[in-house]
Amino acid sequence: MKPTSAIRVYGALLSAMAIWGFSFLAIKDAVGTIPILSLSFARFAIATVALGLLALARGRLGLSRSNLLRVGGLTLLSPVGYFLFETYGISMTQASHASILIAAIPIVVYLIAFARRQEPVTWRKTSGILLAFVGVVVIIASSPSEAGASLVGDLLILGAVLCAALRTTLIVDVLKRISPLQLTFYQFFLSLFVFGPCAAIDGFGWVGEMTSLLWAEVLFLGVGCSAVAFLAMHFALSRLTATRVAVSANTVPLVTLFAEAMLFGVALTPLKLIGTVLTIVGVVTTQLGTPPRETPSPTLRGA
Repeated sequence: MKPTSAIRVYGALLSAMAIWGFSFLAIKDAVGTIPILSLSFARFAIATVALGLLALARGRLGLSRSNLLRVGGLTLLSPVGYFLFETYGISMTQASHASILIAAIPIVVYLIAFARRQEPVTWRKTSGILLAFVGVVVIIASSPSEAGASLVGDLLILGAVLCAALRTTLIVDVLKRISPLQLTFYQFFLSLFVFGPCAAIDGFGWVGEMTSLLWAEVLFLGVGCSAVAFLAMHFALSRLTATRVAVSANTVPLVTLFAEAMLFGVALTPLKLIGTVLTIVGVVTTQLGTPPRETPSPTLRGA
């Protein structure tokens, strides 16, 4: 991969992780007023409009029926399956349990990619993934545990992990046929047919309680966290292996950690700093070695 291309790819990937790191702070504040399913529908509706306008401007909105079916299947895995499993799982188990299980996504992606012969198993990748996972566990362990763990909740979180991992490995094949922009737009557009009816059940009483800050947070979640971040991640997936992209997601808790420290004065303990170093070293380790692929398909250029 040329240096200029590498800068674009890794710049897009790190930008997505940075945006998602701040998303937890916005979600934490927004769900105090907005029902979870209504918030999901709102952010995906905003993302659909933003990406639709961009796709129309670039003349890349059309999709064949076969590709639409492929994207529909991916949409059922994520955002639909992932967000439903994650949301209800977190409501039934400890937050620390959920965080540790979610952090296992890169490991599952690695195993699925190996099983599908998308990637070879190497000691460098394996050690990097495990090191990053240990780093995340150390960060989580440094915080007080919460009561309320349950096997059902943990199993729901595992459902979210499986949805995310399957979707990440399957996207690699879909991105050989369509552009990252088309994939991102249609996954959010199709998800509205599920989240729309779910959000209607919540009613609209919360709209009258909205403040300027809350509207700004919803806009950030829709445009930044959904449209921009997912588009950037899909662009990276069109050039990098699924494992390299997935393990980079372990940097998201780091962004949230430092954002909380800077904005809300949350203490950075030595244990958290140790976990941060382990995670960064693990993520960097997975990116070393054999250069990542660069897909020459004309459908992906300029996406």
